[in-house]
Amino acid sequence: MNAITGRTEAPVWASRWLWAAGIYNLLWGATTIAFPHFLFDISGIDRLNYPEIWQCVGMIVGVYGIGYLIAAGDSRTHWPIVLVGLLGKVFGPIGFLVALLRGTFPPLFGLTILTNDLLWWIPFALILRDAAMNRRSDQQSKVTSRQQYVKQTSIKASPDVVFSFHESPDALQQLIPPWENMKLVESAGSLQPGSRVVLRGRLGVIPIQWIAIHTEYDPPRLFADRQESGPFAYWYHRHRFLDDGQGGTLLSDEVEYAVPLGVIGQWLGGWLIRRKLEAMFAYRHQKTRSLIESGEWSSPLSASTPVLRAVPGSLAGDRSSP
Repeated sequence: MNAITGRTEAPVWASRWLWAAGIYNLLWGATTIAFPHFLFDISGIDRLNYPEIWQCVGMIVGVYGIGYLIAAGDSRTHWPIVLVGLLGKVFGPIGFLVALLRGTFPPLFGLTILTNDLLWWIPFALILRDAAMNRRSDQQSKVTSRQQYVKQTSIKASPDVVFSFHESPDALQQLIPPWENMKLVESAGSLQPGSRVVLRGRLGVIPIQWIAIHTEYDPPRLFADRQESGPFAYWYHRHRFLDDGQGGTLLSDEVEYAVPLGVIGQWLGGWLIRRKLEAMFAYRHQKTRSLIESGEWSSPLSASTPVLRAVPGSLAGDRSSP
């Protein structure tokens, strides 16, 4: 059992079979790409007029090999790869049988069916059976795929003042980094639980809408929000305002998130998302500290009317912060 996640590990035999399948596929694919006529020559079949077609088959088989090597790391998590592979190994022999009955391929050509497909039916089926039997623990383990991010900054102002800044008009608009193509389009004007914030923008050419719901409110110590819909598979953000004991505040943003597309998304874009979070919160904390400590923003605790210089195009009167 994994001491961190509390899960039982996938069986070693499953990993070994998948490693073997991955290596086999890569070797078979590479051989087919390098020698596209080999199988036809030993089978006594006329060579293809366009060997590039058969080389493409070799490429596809090689890509499956990469998938099997990934699944070998944890067959219970990556069981969909095994399922797709097994389906291919079932449909392949069916297609060959049809071609054999039609006289398209000679029986000798079927030798590749034995090593490419039939050999793997039983181990792949057993791997899927093991994954199905441990489905409940796999579902519980999804929580462990969530990432943690924490950013803390000391600000020379009391928690009441820093919290008040986050409730002030235009606070969120001020804290959106200038390089982020996001606009605040809807706000309830409150941090109270149930209030909603809607941001819209683009990630390259892809339109994005982010809807956040405030869930916790304990001034001047804490407020929180969670993503109702948006770019993340999961997002929960706690804003904490901790008294540093010297009249100042330790501003702490604590985010628990999960990237979309599960393990594949984490592999392909997890590092990029982490870097974007680091840049975004670095900007937000620097901006918050600068506005408060420079006096550019006046706290309602020390003045009758709070003042926050608006950003052109911002929505005056909105009070929200996802």
